[in-house]
Amino acid sequence: MATQIKVGLVVVVTGMVLILAFVVLGAVPAKDEPRFDAARLKDGSSWTQVNAEPYYVTPAVAAACAPVAGLASKKTIDPHDSTYITVYVNKIGRDAMFAKDVRRFPEGSIIVKQKFKTESPTRTPVLYTLMKKRERGYNPEVGDWEFSVVGPDGKQVQEIGKLENCESCHRGKSDTDFVYRPYVKPQ
Repeated sequence: MATQIKVGLVVVVTGMVLILAFVVLGAVPAKDEPRFDAARLKDGSSWTQVNAEPYYVTPAVAAACAPVAGLASKKTIDPHDSTYITVYVNKIGRDAMFAKDVRRFPEGSIIVKQKFKTESPTRTPVLYTLMKKRERGYNPEVGDWEFSVVGPDGKQVQEIGKLENCESCHRGKSDTDFVYRPYVKPQ
């Protein structure tokens, strides 16, 4: 009987050590860890494609969103390295995105820009940028939006948070809840 108790204790302790190792090493994502999977954008019950055709981003707009100089400790990212975008919005932000009159997007709204170098049907994404509407007070300077840059694989978050590179451009759009919407067609 003592042997069974020892074996049981070893199993319990081993299980606890494995769980702790998964958490510490990141195998189990933390509750607030950013997760994004571009493959889910095609799920029409959760996401709406905003523009039917790729939207051309002019060189002037791309240049206005050039990388911030002096990011010595971070990888320099050009979120408008491509010239065409396809935009998606989640269910929470859908009504605000397509509203005739400008509305404040509700908390939890997510806007995704899938970026390409070409408008051809066989295009491969070069980058994704996301805007997520956070709780009031998170980032009032830009309407409480959080910005993210996701790699071409559609999963790896490269940057997230109060990204000056994004904020510097979006600050000028306070009249539209800090969202550019030239690609939105009336519904």
